[in-house]
Amino acid sequence: MAAIAAFWQWWPSMREVLDAAIQAGSVREHAEVIAQRVHAVHRELEWELTPGMGARHALVVTSGGVAELRAVAARWFAAAPAPDDIWEYHDIRRSDRMVFDSKLVFDDIKLEVDQVRYAFSVDDQRGQIDVLCYHPGFAGAPEQVQAQVTYLTLDWLLGEDRVETWIGAIHWTETAPAMPQRPEELRAAVDELAARGDQWALMAAEGKDGLPRMAVANLPLRSARWPRFDTHLGVTLPYRTFNEGRLPIDTSLQALRDFEDMLVATVGADGTLVAHETGNRLRTLHIYVDSQSGARGRVETALPGWSEGRAGLDATYDPRLSKVEHLSG
Repeated sequence: MAAIAAFWQWWPSMREVLDAAIQAGSVREHAEVIAQRVHAVHRELEWELTPGMGARHALVVTSGGVAELRAVAARWFAAAPAPDDIWEYHDIRRSDRMVFDSKLVFDDIKLEVDQVRYAFSVDDQRGQIDVLCYHPGFAGAPEQVQAQVTYLTLDWLLGEDRVETWIGAIHWTETAPAMPQRPEELRAAVDELAARGDQWALMAAEGKDGLPRMAVANLPLRSARWPRFDTHLGVTLPYRTFNEGRLPIDTSLQALRDFEDMLVATVGADGTLVAHETGNRLRTLHIYVDSQSGARGRVETALPGWSEGRAGLDATYDPRLSKVEHLSG
């Protein structure tokens, strides 16, 4: 956090310098000092200067898709000053649809970006879209080039955060798919999926003991949805009133709902409940919080208030959401 504060203390001395340098075409002269300041926050963060959406320029500092760095980039962004006419700030690479009118050059390979097509399928249960990218120039192009074009065009089309949130499996092909879709059709499908908001999925299974297990999860369980929340709090709550399958009923079921609501309010803007699992007289709440906040401490303070047994807490640094990977659908 001290490095982030130091960055924003330094920034006012550079904003006008960089504005002038961009307009003069000499911004490369300042690249090293910008990189030093960004890498002081974290050596693996990526940065770029781009045209702004509402301002003349945008400063982007991003995790580059690395889950462990999303919280760092998000905290950098949270500490940024308010945007103005000259500068705005982002912690993700934004979509840039103008690029689809340009050409990509890889040594002696030249690809018109507007010839990119996608085949895709929407998985409503997982809240994900699997994508196959095709370009006629892929024929004979190295695998590395095909992969790079696929990932670059998806980022340009959707923005880094939407790719990481809503796109599932990503593949590429030299052979034209049966029903190739234009980029705007993929973008519309993502827009439609994202517009649904939180999608809580109910899951049922049978445990090794033969007893039923129930789970509810906010899909898709992708860390890009909650970039600041890097720590998993597994809250275990035993309950006293249950049916033949040892699932909660009556007073225990209501008590679990009320206690869950209280914990969600307790973490507030510093965390979120992403799922819970229930079976054999125990409910586990999966809560993710910002490790740099006081959310974990507030949850620990609240746990003795559970009246049906001894509440447990297991806290794990988990920026990839691996603790709930089995609930991803």
